[in-house]
Amino acid sequence: MPLLELQHSLIAALFQRDQLAEAAKFVKAQGSLSSEQRVGIYRNSAHGILLDYLESLYPVCLELVGTEFFGRTAHSFIDQMPPTRPFLADYGADFAAYLSAHPALQEMLWIVEVAKLEWARHAAWHTVNQVASDFTQLETLSAEQQAELRFQLPASAQLLSAHSPIHSIWLAHQDEYPDKPQFDEIDLEEAQQVLIFREQRRLHQTTLSPDDWAFLNAVQNQATMADLAEQFADQLPWLFSVAMQENWIYSFTTTPDETKPTRNS
Repeated sequence: MPLLELQHSLIAALFQRDQLAEAAKFVKAQGSLSSEQRVGIYRNSAHGILLDYLESLYPVCLELVGTEFFGRTAHSFIDQMPPTRPFLADYGADFAAYLSAHPALQEMLWIVEVAKLEWARHAAWHTVNQVASDFTQLETLSAEQQAELRFQLPASAQLLSAHSPIHSIWLAHQDEYPDKPQFDEIDLEEAQQVLIFREQRRLHQTTLSPDDWAFLNAVQNQATMADLAEQFADQLPWLFSVAMQENWIYSFTTTPDETKPTRNS
């Protein structure tokens, strides 16, 4: 049997239980272990590693749903959506979407939103730090150049708008915060907007006011300074000042975005 075909058969058995018997045809029994049992060892090992990894990614979700429910759901997820890339940190992005389709969670979709928050934290942490722009250069720009300025959030920035208090729920499950809220006192119907970004070796997570979220969302969508002035009018100086003080804006460019229509079009 060609090696590649054998490898594909074994991979299929790792993530499809009904393929164990087929893969076992190419594996010898040894001692008291049958061929299927030997293949099963590899399947269990792969699942165990990925389950541990998902638990480390979604610790708050694990606490919310319990070990048994999380384990069953994670094993099902692993079989239906196995890793397709060699970098393990890329795996697990679809877990929140998978949870959203689970019948048992249809009345508790705030758990799904917490999962999205946990993935956003993971994604932000694994983003490479970038060099900040020199904002003193803004003084040398003409009025026309300033109007076309586009600002950037940190490359790691993750903006989330949720129907539930995802930051408060997450915070309630962090032992290192003595002033954390009590979970049973949280209003699960309170909407929250959250920004997550990495600064060197520190991960920032903060709730945003509706105005701050709208401003940062516009910045992330590459609005020009002229666009921002038109949208936020008298609020813009304050919004911009807060964003700069909090390091929410990290760089800028004067290069036009060719994917966006010009203001005269």
